[in-house]
Amino acid sequence: HYVDSIGRGGFRNNVLIDQLLYYGLLDGCKEAHDAMFDMHFLGQTDAFIGKFSSNIDRVAYNLQCGRTRTYQPRISLDNEWCFDFGVRSRIDAFHKKGEKLYC
Repeated sequence: HYVDSIGRGGFRNNVLIDQLLYYGLLDGCKEAHDAMFDMHFLGQTDAFIGKFSSNIDRVAYNLQCGRTRTYQPRISLDNEWCFDFGVRSRIDAFHKKGEKLYC
């Protein structure tokens, strides 16, 4: 479902979000609202395709599982669920063989 009032991309892709918020070029409340809107509707789907390195995607998948009270079909485009964020600790099938990556 596409909603015109939710911005996607644009000038945010080239500037740190902290700077945009500091200079008043971005409305933090609207961004939070849009993110919650995305998570809510992603959580209403019957299967998940996304990135488990993204907290928003992980929340959406949790909402799916909570709604149906069972694990849902899923495909992660980067790596499987990670419990040790920021630690170079795991080997992933999508990277060079034997190379550890941060998840």
